[in-house]
Amino acid sequence: MKHMGIFNQLIITSLMCVLFMFTGAASAQSVNANNLVSQCYTSEWNQQTLLDLAKQDFDIEDDNERDKLALQLLNCLAVPQSNIRDGVAYAGLSAWLRANKLSQKTYQVMFEKLLSNFAQETIDDNQVYQPFIALMLAELARVDRKTPYLTVKQRELLIVKSTEYMLNITDYRGFDDVVGWRHNVAHTADLFLQLALNPAINKKQLSMMLEAIGQQVLPKNDHFYTYGEPKRLVMPLLYIFLQEQHTEQDWKSWLKKHITHAPSTNWQQAYTSQQGLAKLHNAREFLNAMFVLIADSKNMQLQMLKPGLTLAIKSLP
Repeated sequence: MKHMGIFNQLIITSLMCVLFMFTGAASAQSVNANNLVSQCYTSEWNQQTLLDLAKQDFDIEDDNERDKLALQLLNCLAVPQSNIRDGVAYAGLSAWLRANKLSQKTYQVMFEKLLSNFAQETIDDNQVYQPFIALMLAELARVDRKTPYLTVKQRELLIVKSTEYMLNITDYRGFDDVVGWRHNVAHTADLFLQLALNPAINKKQLSMMLEAIGQQVLPKNDHFYTYGEPKRLVMPLLYIFLQEQHTEQDWKSWLKKHITHAPSTNWQQAYTSQQGLAKLHNAREFLNAMFVLIADSKNMQLQMLKPGLTLAIKSLP
């Protein structure tokens, strides 16, 4: 019990100190996503030509033209129309990044621009820009883990800002017929996944992400997850433990802290309030998603998680 308290306190203290150090000066900044929308289009690349490019699988032969357009498309991540935001900006940038079609200089410019706007107060009528920054940063983090281009300091700042963002999420909207996806928790979990897969990430950084995941397993506002968020949260958690930096006791401590019926006195009492029912629903979804993913695994690190996981599942009514 004493070990659990010390472990949790160290994580929280470390996280808050690093967040203050990196984000204190930037916290007063705000981002006007609505202004970015006007920069999504040019006379050459207007809405129709961008949609046509998507139909052509984003095929651009000239490297310089492709790099230039990539930077323009960053602005399109703020566009409320999902056929442009998802279907062109995210889809096109992701395709080029995964096919190594952009220069390393462009990676850097993209990273610096997005990170400077990430986890900042944002003027955004549709609240789509921040979650799509997270999703795009996941793609840039994937490039970095495969072919490192970020400095140690840049990687640290990415972890700090992404954990800050995850901790502060209160907008749990998923899909909307008009606007499309927002999906803050899932997109940030995807970013965590790419970071957790990177062997350059140290234990302190992994622990920061582990704590941030824990804070959103049972979300705020009595929200019921319905868009697959629990599985998206499970994935980075598993890869954090696969880095073999955390022990079985760390896992049990994490479960005890974050899979909790509080303020209900027990899980049976959860049936008497909306808050309790939301907690029970989300706890079940998370634990069951995790069980399905690791049930047949022979990996020793994942097997280490099974006893605590099984007990947690059995504790639910």
